[in-house]
Amino acid sequence: MNAHVPAPPPPPLPRVHWGRRVLELCSSLKVTVVLLLAFGVLTFAGTLAQEKLGLFVVQRDFFESFWVVWDTEFWFGHDRTLRIPLPGGYSIMLALFVNLVVGGIVRHRWHWRNAGILVTHLGIALLLIAGFVKLHFSYAGHVALYEGNQTSTMVSFHDYELALLRHDGDDIVERTIESAQFEAGARGLGKVTVVADDLPFTIVVSHWLDNCEPRQKGPMVQARLPVVTDAAGAGYFLEESTVEPERERNTAGCYVEIIEKVGRKEHETILLGRDFRPFADDRRPYTFRIDGVTWGLDLRRIVWDLPFPVRLDKFQKADHPGTITPRDFSSWVTVFDGDVERKVHIYMNHPLRSHDHVFFQTSWGPQGPRGSPPLGPPWYSVFEVARNPSDDWPKYASYVVFAGLLLHFGSKLLRYLVSSTRKASLPEMS
Repeated sequence: MNAHVPAPPPPPLPRVHWGRRVLELCSSLKVTVVLLLAFGVLTFAGTLAQEKLGLFVVQRDFFESFWVVWDTEFWFGHDRTLRIPLPGGYSIMLALFVNLVVGGIVRHRWHWRNAGILVTHLGIALLLIAGFVKLHFSYAGHVALYEGNQTSTMVSFHDYELALLRHDGDDIVERTIESAQFEAGARGLGKVTVVADDLPFTIVVSHWLDNCEPRQKGPMVQARLPVVTDAAGAGYFLEESTVEPERERNTAGCYVEIIEKVGRKEHETILLGRDFRPFADDRRPYTFRIDGVTWGLDLRRIVWDLPFPVRLDKFQKADHPGTITPRDFSSWVTVFDGDVERKVHIYMNHPLRSHDHVFFQTSWGPQGPRGSPPLGPPWYSVFEVARNPSDDWPKYASYVVFAGLLLHFGSKLLRYLVSSTRKASLPEMS
């Protein structure tokens, strides 16, 4: 009788360090596919939401955020809407960058045969880095000029700032605070207080509206918001308007109280962020006096300084025959770069580039059948201005990707040709 010999226990599975597991997850091709599918779904949702929310809001909430809640009212209607949480474009691109670097560069075999693939991955990584730099270090606005006028500032399309001005002899001292720091808290019944130790007053911002118009209070006019009385005794209030999907077409407004620290005297006013350029570069802020000092308060679109002044020398527009539809319009400007004056012609697909700033020809005015100067009002030209330190990086990244693909497929072709030549040179065996 044979004795039963128990089978030896299976060898223990090798323990995988948690760091290696994380590395394998970050470099997994399956993760790459999931990220690309997630970005496809996000793009689909953002495209549908753009009709209701507008391009600016969709870009900010869907593609520049870590996560977003997609409201599916477009499909099911207002009564049956679903709210689906989705990863935002920022988090997807960040995860894709880590996956690309770890999987395509760190874990890839470093061999001359794989040099083309490594170079291609470096080019794609540079594209993602360029997008990161643009998001965090760029801004865009517009410049509008009459012929003969010049400026050294640009104005934001979308964002506002609260500007506090102090008359100091022959100078105006200015300090600003961006509306993003207080507009959310000042909506509805909310209030935001702005305090500084070196100011003899506090500022209370309330009733922020994304789009509104000022109205004068009369016996037959109902006011939903508080009525503010001016020096002449007339009452005014802000009336909310429908928010346009194109954010640049909206005019924000708010109520402001200035409360003196000594005596607690209050000054009340309404601020409207309407931009009058190029018709007048000088704005008329709300002014008040405290302890013999004149102060001003203004709500305006954010103003940035340009690294150089620019002057509009000539604007030209040509229409299609028999219509007022423009066939072509362009501008001749002078750029003052220190002691050097540079003449530049700006027209479609030929912008002005200087000091990380790009001037695009976008519009003109006044529009309509008004006749050309000197028969009608003088022309003014409108430029979209973008400041982007990584403006040329996508071009360089494309060169790197092209060089990587050329190197990879060129080496494959070379090895194939060498192998075919070697086989053809071998003697046939009988």
